[in-house]
Amino acid sequence: MVHTDFMLSLIHVIQKARAAGFRVSVVNSKASIVAIGRNLTVNAARETRAEWLLFLDSDMIFPAETIERLMSHSRAIVGATYPRKILPLAFIGRRLDGAPFSLADKGVIEAARMPAGCLLIKTEIFDRMKAPFFRCGYDETNGEILGEDFWFSDHMRALGYSLWCDMELSRHVAHIGSYRFNLHDEKSA
Repeated sequence: MVHTDFMLSLIHVIQKARAAGFRVSVVNSKASIVAIGRNLTVNAARETRAEWLLFLDSDMIFPAETIERLMSHSRAIVGATYPRKILPLAFIGRRLDGAPFSLADKGVIEAARMPAGCLLIKTEIFDRMKAPFFRCGYDETNGEILGEDFWFSDHMRALGYSLWCDMELSRHVAHIGSYRFNLHDEKSA
């Protein structure tokens, strides 16, 4: 299933990027496990000799200028954070100092962990890695199971790469979720 709002965002991003002179290809990798889908996408980007790979998850909404904005930072790994899909709402990921991202953050800041739903990566990074490029992991320090994006973040930092978060863009990226709407009284249910 593809959300209509995601598709409209994607169309606007592609139109704006092409108007700015970027060559844009779209890859639709399907897998029931997100890490497998991300690895399939990396392989497709490498096969086409793409210089950059932008992950845009199908449950995201993003502004038309997303590509130009992320490219303007000249960073090997840069993206936007966005709210998680559970209450209370909070940004996903961590700043370099370990604190969660917040609306008080400004500019482009270095991150310890970034979500991958809106993440631009220079593809030459994958030439320096051994596949699989994304996998789930386990943080022995705090007993936390890591999603593929946090595992990737930790792995990139261990390889000496910096991750960057565009906080202005993050204010305009949304995570599409589902919510149960009802009008019944919880006491009488």
